[in-house]
Amino acid sequence: MATFLPSNALIPQTNTPSLIAKDSAANLTLDYLKTINRKGGPIPSEYLEMNLAMNTLAQLHHSGDISNADLESIRTELGEAMTPKTIQGFAYTQPHGYAGDFEIIEKIYKNHVTPEPHLANWDIFFQAHPAAQAVRNRVSFFLDQVWSVKEQPGRKARILNVASGPGRDLHECLNIMGPSGLHFDCVDQDLHAIQHATHLCQKYTSSITFYHQNIFKFTANKTYDLIWSAGLFDYFSDSLFKRIIKRLLPFLEKSGKLVVGNFSDDNPSQDYMEFFKWLLHHRSSKKLQQLAQECGIPSSNIQVQREPEGVNLFLIISGNG
Repeated sequence: MATFLPSNALIPQTNTPSLIAKDSAANLTLDYLKTINRKGGPIPSEYLEMNLAMNTLAQLHHSGDISNADLESIRTELGEAMTPKTIQGFAYTQPHGYAGDFEIIEKIYKNHVTPEPHLANWDIFFQAHPAAQAVRNRVSFFLDQVWSVKEQPGRKARILNVASGPGRDLHECLNIMGPSGLHFDCVDQDLHAIQHATHLCQKYTSSITFYHQNIFKFTANKTYDLIWSAGLFDYFSDSLFKRIIKRLLPFLEKSGKLVVGNFSDDNPSQDYMEFFKWLLHHRSSKKLQQLAQECGIPSSNIQVQREPEGVNLFLIISGNG
């Protein structure tokens, strides 16, 4: 669990902690959130204290001092701020049926802020978080990976984009590099995500093939120079993580690479994300390397990189070419 500030900063200080009622910190935090909400959400000078409130709630929840029902009551108290009118509310209510859907990822990429003035501060707060910036940083990391495989003798470079979502990274890549010498196969289980990405990338349809499939069932009749999956594996348990790695490895060109994104376990936005139920399997660089080795991949073929925020890690597995 990440923290921005010492966890006791909102809790009354005393030399006899046993005298503090268990719900004191929860009540103080709830009162603080109500105050912030009444005035339209936090402003930048309040971000540290707001994040501390999220840290406090997370610690109280993990220690058992407040229940899931208590947390739900706190969310309810925030009213419109926890509806799809805000990004945090969109994540919480999951209108597409799952966390981290294509629409919220697109909102993050585009730095979206709700047009409703009384809720705008909540979106500005969301977009200021390291986790949101880390998502935006995926685009440039993706471009670097595509550049590294673009020149293939006598053929187009083949890229598989797993859980391709809104297609924003693809769109930016093709806008910058042009479609020459590249072909992308994009797999997503959400038909709405594919429809959105198809419309967004309509200038480049000859360079993209979309597959409306679950990655657990997807099979390829070719190998790829780059297999990219930025926002899928941190929803998987360790066993599913390894299962999909093993499933994808046969599709990897001998000289290619498989790149898998995963939020770091020191993500400073974790408590805030968990408040609105965006739940991930956060992992360390060491853990990602361990999982790859447990798939039978030699350590010499494994590296872990990170985007500039240090929040999004990328497990890079090289082929055996």
